[in-house]
Amino acid sequence: YDLLSHAQKVSACLISNVAMAMGAQLLGMFEGKGTGIQWCNLFESVTVDDDFSLAQVLGLLLLDALLYGLVAWYVEAVFPGEYGVPLPCYFFLLVRRSGSPGIDGLPSEFYKHFWRYIGEDFYEVVCESFHEGSLPVSCQCAVLSLLPKKGDLANIKNWRPVALLCAEYKIVSKCLSNRLKEYLGLLVHKDQSYCVPDRSIVDNLVIPYVSLSLSLSRLQLKGYSQEKIPAEVDRIIRILNLEDKRHSHSKTLSGGMKRKLSIGIGLIGDSKVVMLDEPTSGMDPSARRATWDLLQGEKRGRTILLTTHFMDEADLLGDRIAIMAGGELQCCGSPLFLKNKYGAGYHMVIVKDALCNVSEITRLVHMYVPNATLESSAGAELSYILPKESTNRFELLFAELEMNREELGIASYGASVTTMEEVFLRVGKLVDSSLDIQAIQLPALQYQHERRSHDWTMDDTSSYSGMTDVTDFTDSGTLISEDCSNIKLNTGARLYMQQFYAMFLKRALYCWRNWKVIVAQFLVPLVFTVLALVVAKTFPGRHDSPQLRLALGRYGPTTVPVALEPGKGPLAMALAQVYSSQLAAQKAQDVNISDFTEYALTKTEEEGGAFNERCVVGASFSSGTGKLVEVTAYFNNQGYHTAATALMMVDNTLFKMLAGPNASIMTGNMPMPRNISESAQSQLTEGQTGFAIAINLMYGMASLSSTFALLLVTERSLKSKHVQQVSGVYLSNFWFSALLWDLVNFFLPCMLMLVVFRAFGVKAFVADHHLVDVLLLLLLYGWAVIPLMYLLSFLFSTAATAYTRLTIFNIISGTATFLTVTIMTIPELNLQDLSRNLDKVFLLFPNYCLGMSFSQFYQNYQFITFCTSNPIASAFCSAWNITYQENYFSMSEPGVGRFLVALSLQGVVFITLLFIIEMQCVKTLRRFLTHLASRRKQLPLMEDAALLPEDRDVAEERKRILECQPIVESMVGSPLILQDLSKVYSSGETVLAVDRLSLAVGKGECFGLLGFNGAGKTTTFKMLTGDETVTSGDAYIDGYSILRDVKKVQQRIGYCPQFDAVLDHMTGRETLSMYARLRGLPEKYVSGCVENVLRSLLLEPHADKLCRSYSGGNKRKLSAAVALIGGPPVIFLDEPSTGMDPVARRLLWDAVTRTRESGKAIIITSHSMEECEALCTRLAVMVNGQFKCLGSPQHLKSKFGSGYTLLAKVRVDKEVEDSDLQLFKDFIESTFPGQRDTHTHTHTRSQTHEHTQVHTHKQTYSGLGQWFLNFL
Repeated sequence: YDLLSHAQKVSACLISNVAMAMGAQLLGMFEGKGTGIQWCNLFESVTVDDDFSLAQVLGLLLLDALLYGLVAWYVEAVFPGEYGVPLPCYFFLLVRRSGSPGIDGLPSEFYKHFWRYIGEDFYEVVCESFHEGSLPVSCQCAVLSLLPKKGDLANIKNWRPVALLCAEYKIVSKCLSNRLKEYLGLLVHKDQSYCVPDRSIVDNLVIPYVSLSLSLSRLQLKGYSQEKIPAEVDRIIRILNLEDKRHSHSKTLSGGMKRKLSIGIGLIGDSKVVMLDEPTSGMDPSARRATWDLLQGEKRGRTILLTTHFMDEADLLGDRIAIMAGGELQCCGSPLFLKNKYGAGYHMVIVKDALCNVSEITRLVHMYVPNATLESSAGAELSYILPKESTNRFELLFAELEMNREELGIASYGASVTTMEEVFLRVGKLVDSSLDIQAIQLPALQYQHERRSHDWTMDDTSSYSGMTDVTDFTDSGTLISEDCSNIKLNTGARLYMQQFYAMFLKRALYCWRNWKVIVAQFLVPLVFTVLALVVAKTFPGRHDSPQLRLALGRYGPTTVPVALEPGKGPLAMALAQVYSSQLAAQKAQDVNISDFTEYALTKTEEEGGAFNERCVVGASFSSGTGKLVEVTAYFNNQGYHTAATALMMVDNTLFKMLAGPNASIMTGNMPMPRNISESAQSQLTEGQTGFAIAINLMYGMASLSSTFALLLVTERSLKSKHVQQVSGVYLSNFWFSALLWDLVNFFLPCMLMLVVFRAFGVKAFVADHHLVDVLLLLLLYGWAVIPLMYLLSFLFSTAATAYTRLTIFNIISGTATFLTVTIMTIPELNLQDLSRNLDKVFLLFPNYCLGMSFSQFYQNYQFITFCTSNPIASAFCSAWNITYQENYFSMSEPGVGRFLVALSLQGVVFITLLFIIEMQCVKTLRRFLTHLASRRKQLPLMEDAALLPEDRDVAEERKRILECQPIVESMVGSPLILQDLSKVYSSGETVLAVDRLSLAVGKGECFGLLGFNGAGKTTTFKMLTGDETVTSGDAYIDGYSILRDVKKVQQRIGYCPQFDAVLDHMTGRETLSMYARLRGLPEKYVSGCVENVLRSLLLEPHADKLCRSYSGGNKRKLSAAVALIGGPPVIFLDEPSTGMDPVARRLLWDAVTRTRESGKAIIITSHSMEECEALCTRLAVMVNGQFKCLGSPQHLKSKFGSGYTLLAKVRVDKEVEDSDLQLFKDFIESTFPGQRDTHTHTHTRSQTHEHTQVHTHKQTYSGLGQWFLNFL
């Protein structure tokens, strides 16, 4: 503090922490002075030699707050993150124009590319569906007044209830610009509400407080009093059926429950306009239907805008549907109108029996309906398109099929009208004719034709009149010739090196494409190092001080008492006048008094310390003996130079009296030169520069080291690391490739620091080839700290938290330990023994070793330089017991050898611990002990579950599995075998998650695993992929046990987890190439096979974009592609089509079908019954961890189905709505005895009946969805 100038102190206080420290120091100095801080001395300095006050500190703190706020505002405007429009860096210089046609100064024509000619009046319930890229969220933002509508703002008060639905969308962050707040209107937002994302729900709040925290301001804005708000919250909880979870923290809710809570937040407060963003995403069929009922009950008097990927949801909830594609409104109308306009007619699906005669069935169909088209003949199903012009001939056709079912080999059949999904596909084809599933057909599927491919082969001039037999369509010019299902994979050393390259490239891409990591790794260490060197070069050190010119003005404005007794003679009066005349030039004010002593005592009593600070010098003039005048100079002894200054003022008075008013005496203080002892002491204390360098270097390295854990935490939180392990990567490849890249990456900033040392001429580090020694210190630190960061990364689940806390850990383990040991070495403290003991303990920390090694290396160089400079210096070193080591790497102090050894051993120990953790030795031991401790609880639970009745098909499967040789069977015919597989969670309440599953999945089989959320499906997948331990039982994959050969098992499976495990810093092509190499695909086939998968899933246009820019559907396709790439024998797909639009979903189905037909075993979970019906050869339903039924889709529908379903859209007069509906119900009851009413929605009625001879143009056989709900 004493060595800093006023400008340096002010500059340092621009850092708030420094300002706080200086303020605390000033408080202590005032207290030590005895006056303390008062309002009267707030603007004064502590001593007369100082010019810095506490008021300046407080002012600088306020300035810091203002500056930091401006910086935060600027950064938020330029880098808004995921939501918001990034403004140019010079935005504050732009002139804002009122009435600008567009945001950010863009012309209004710019918006036509995004949202063209949308002028639809939402005067009834309207459903609006979107193709991917048509920006439905921007439409929602416009309704929210976050984007201005072209021409005028949305007049929400004139709207009636609206349901806006979209099929696949991409979030457009630019619609959330803060600059658009000027467009917001209070009237609009009083009546608006938005379904918040799940991630905005605070985890640690119970449900009522979650609703209140997100909706309180909305309720108050709408005029709800404080007394009514709890009642509204209770109502929402009740209609959401979450009363049993009222006191549960939101983090304990399942994904489906969180979605329901989000819907409730959107509905709370009787909002007239509600925006719901995929409200049923992730829900099972039962929860989804319950949500539909909820929305039906709450939609009256509201405008509901809804985005969804489920076309049946759009069909059910929407009274009108508007479809957007390419940013333009393509069509709008009721579901029935759109089906009639864009539909192909009717679909007749025939489930084939074992002896089905396809040609005879086709002949029979054409006989009654000549224009009928064979849509597909895949698996066990035949699908025909029947034009609606032939409706009058359907009854004869159905009667003929019914009479000849056994002869034709028909297991069952049904007819349905065009679905909204087919309308969606048709509109998409009209907009973008380049979309053609047939164009990406692979050779393995040339003999098989796409299901429902008429949507992509229609003549655009008509809805159906130009239809052709889709089986005649081929496009040989676009076929992909690479067949990757039977390529021989690499093994041994070739596989090892290929995997190492893939993992190394992944790390390199992460660092290269993440500028924040580059800043933390390169700039932060350099900035701290340069700061230390600049401080060492700039701030004053110990040296011979220059001459100091004495002047009263150096003490600032002062008061100078001048004592002159009355009647003391003309000489005394003249001297007093001359003395006073020179005070004005010294910024001093004279005070004429008669008695100096009395004046000083009186003022001290009145003003206390303030007078002591303001009065520096004084003088009294009195008559002496004879004609002599006695002059007395007074000085304040708190200033170092006040005595000489007071004498100088008197001498100048006498000199001016003798030589004239222009004469003056210049007085200065020239310090004595330092003696040899002082010079030696000064030179030896230059080691403090090494101390400063060490401290700042540890701060910089703390940031650099923490970055090495970022990708690891991200991979583990996204489950990407697990997917990589499942894809066959060796643990040694995963970690050593990361270590190699991080060491290479660490080497670069180390070289830059050496350049800085050379540029600043730090002799201790650059003389005598010491740069090599310094580089060795840094590299050994990297060798030790990088594995330590790997170990500590297991403690965190988010990268940002990991970086912050690991940086703090590195700072504490470095600077705190370093300062502790350094301070204890001060001889006056008598703590040298404790210091030596702590030094041995702190050798466990790499950061401590780094700081001490640099500090002692620098100090040893200073000792050597001084003690060997001359004989006198050598004698001085001997007298002061100063030792040095000519070998800098000596194990004795101040050598750094012990630190180098410690760093070397730390790297080995940390890597060993890392592999112990990765091999799950400790985890396995802990779970084994926990299993033994909780076995008493587990056995009764499993025994009770075993007593429950079991379905006959499930029991037969269990018996077959238990009687076979699982290893042989798994290697020969069934790549996957589950043998009494069970999982019990014992933490807290004992829960039986998976209960004695026995199953065999054969080659070329797709097995579907169905069940509600929480039934145990994902837990089963986790056990089979090695992500969870097995409580009892076993499973065999391709002949290997998941208990004994988990690594070999993982090399033989593909896995698509429930949530996307893709890395944002890689492109889709790079991601697939990485997994292809992990699976051992030969390098010459990698490019072709990746291209194969990209085209088959329509990912080729996005292949070279970073995954962070992918929509949810594209990420899901990429996750499925990762599971399929390389053709593993067994593939697990956990809800693979969630978030996909109908086009992407069908492309995925085709890819899965091709994979299955190549002989792979596929296990899939899904909430889409249509998906299971299209893909699965066998199904099982899990309830509470058990299989409740097992068999083929047709077998289960026949066993548990409930006949046919009739869907009718009834137009009724609103005034007599109930009577009209009752007439319709009476007609159905009289016509179809035994029917039952299953669902009734506004304008939609669903009836189920048992009579199989009834044929109607809106009749369908009960599908898997209806069977699933009936079964459960």
